[in-house]
Parts: sequence; C-alpha cells; structure tokens
Amino acid sequence: MDIHKPKPVHSWREFLSEILVIVVGITIALSGEQTVEWLHWEHEVAEARAALRDEIAHNLQNLNFIIAEEPCIDRRLAEAGHALGVPGTPPLRRPMGQPQYPTMSTAAWDGARASGVLSHMPPEEALNYRAIYTELDWTRARVDEQRTDWATLSALDLGAPISPMLQAELLPTLAHTRVVANKFAQNHPLVPGGDSVRTGLMGRHAADVGVHTPLDPNLKLSPATMASLRVFCEAP
Repeated sequence: MDIHKPKPVHSWREFLSEILVIVVGITIALSGEQTVEWLHWEHEVAEARAALRDEIAHNLQNLNFIIAEEPCIDRRLAEAGHALGVPGTPPLRRPMGQPQYPTMSTAAWDGARASGVLSHMPPEEALNYRAIYTELDWTRARVDEQRTDWATLSALDLGAPISPMLQAELLPTLAHTRVVANKFAQNHPLVPGGDSVRTGLMGRHAADVGVHTPLDPNLKLSPATMASLRVFCEAP
C-alpha cells in the first residue's frame, strides 16, 4: 500500500492554505451533523404535535360529555340529601346510579416529556401544552374523587330504609361529593346547547395550539355505559 506523505510546506501562504482547507472541512462536517440533528428534531416535533393534538381533542370530547352530566349530578345529590335527612326515611324509589366518566388519556403528553421534544418546540406552544395537561391532571383528580364518593353512595341502592348508622356513614360522603361537584362545575361550567369545554381553561389553551376539531356529538360509548347514564339522568 502506498502511503502519501504530507507535502512539505515551503511558505506561510501554503501553510495557511492547508489550515484553511482543514477548517473548511471541519466546518462542513459540523454543519452537516447539525443539519441532520435539526431535521431529526423537526420530525420528532411534528410527530409529537400531531399526537398531542389528537389526544387533546379526544380528551375535550370526553370532558364535554362529563360536563353535560352536571344537572343529573345535582338532581341525584338533592334526592340523596332528602333521603338522608331523616333516619327511617323510605329507600329511594329508583336506583341511585352513578355518573359516567369516559377516560382521559395522557399517553402522548407523557411520551413528549420523556423524549425531550418539548424543549425543541416554540416556548409559547410548549407552555400551552403544559397548561392543558396541568388542568387535565386537576380534572382527573376530581373525577377520581367523585368515582370514590359515588361508589360509597351506592349503598342507597340496597333498598333498605335509611338507618341512623347509614345516615351517619353517608352524610359526610354526600357533603364531600357536593363540594367536589361544585368545584368541578366552577372550573368546567355547563354551557347549554354549546361546547362547554371551549369556554374553559383547557379549551382556550387548546385553541392556542391549533385544536379546533369539532366535538363529536356521537361519542362512542359502550351500550352498558349508555344504559347506566340513562338510569342516572332520568327524571323522577
């Protein structure tokens, strides 16, 4: 194998020329790597943005469904309060039932945070996503509280007269359920005949990141869920 030895440098001009060639080569190599990295993150940001928007739109649809149950919740809590007001009151004339809470996901958000993609988004866009999912965390926590409370209040479905023991057990739960329901309604007020979520914090930030998908009036829920909802929301 022939090895070409470096040419001897005979002048400062030749020396500077060699240095210039090296510097240019290094600069081209570095800029090429930076371009590849930039293209990589542009692709990652585009994928994360699409996933986040889809997830947010789905969550807003589910939240709008939950908000629409607020009048049913108020009516059922009033019935429970009446039944628990005096020991010996006859049992409820119909099943108490429970609100239905479609699941709201954070998978896309969790993935975006874990991948570091948020740091490559425009700062204002990343802040909007953080605000949306901070509000979503609060909302899911209140939903979990309500699920627990309504599971306890389901003791009213046993069909027995309200005993002093049952009254003592359920009155604190009823009070807590009312407080949580009021907090939820204050944060996510019902807008009759409209898309309630668009007026809340999540909806406003969602619009800022380009989520304008019309809410699906035919939200796909299981037949069992729809049957439970009809029981819960039927008028006395």
